[in-house]
Amino acid sequence: MILFTRIGEERLRLVLWAFYARATGDDLLGPVFTRKIGPFPRAGWPVHMTRLEGFWRAVTGGPSTYRGQPGPAHMGLGIAPEHFDRWLILWEESVREQLDPPEADALLYLAQRMRPNLERFTQTLPDDGSPASPSHDR
Repeated sequence: MILFTRIGEERLRLVLWAFYARATGDDLLGPVFTRKIGPFPRAGWPVHMTRLEGFWRAVTGGPSTYRGQPGPAHMGLGIAPEHFDRWLILWEESVREQLDPPEADALLYLAQRMRPNLERFTQTLPDDGSPASPSHDR
């Protein structure tokens, strides 16, 4: 059975809102989100959450009109490997809190598989495409 069908739209939405509530309150991730989107759950969050729901519907095999590019969207945010480590920790907490183990495991696996692609884009500067300096040099 398709993962989206097993999770359902409402539970997927609950996972996303629970995760972003947790992430925006985090000392490491929160400032990144606030700088880019504004204070949670207002500012640009309703639009951002609609986009994220579309993305995760598409990733899980559900109906979606998502046509974004997640990699380039993460460029120039000043994020480093430790941000991705924390993202996965908080994502795992959120999916395990909201879903049954098989579905939680599947969403965690998908996020883990996304990490290298997203991380690759954070190592490129958006203006000229040249590699960014390592995070410890910033």
